[in-house]
Amino acid sequence: MRLLLICTLLVLTGCTTVPVAPKFPQVPSVLLEKCPELNKVIEEPKLSDIAKTITLNYTTYYECSTKQEAWVEWYNVQKQLYESIK
Repeated sequence: MRLLLICTLLVLTGCTTVPVAPKFPQVPSVLLEKCPELNKVIEEPKLSDIAKTITLNYTTYYECSTKQEAWVEWYNVQKQLYESIK
């Protein structure tokens, strides 16, 4: 009888729960990289060189801007959903 009581007490005291508060993961540093530098026009540019540079810069800027905005929006929505589940 004593053995059964001791075993029961050991089992009951060994099964305690500790509340764990998980945190939403931080943004990896790879995703926080800045956009690449835009190209500059050469010293004595032709009109065609200026047009190529402008086109390349607009393309580079808008690609990076779209990716960055999409990532920030996705991260914020995921974080809000995660925190609402708690």
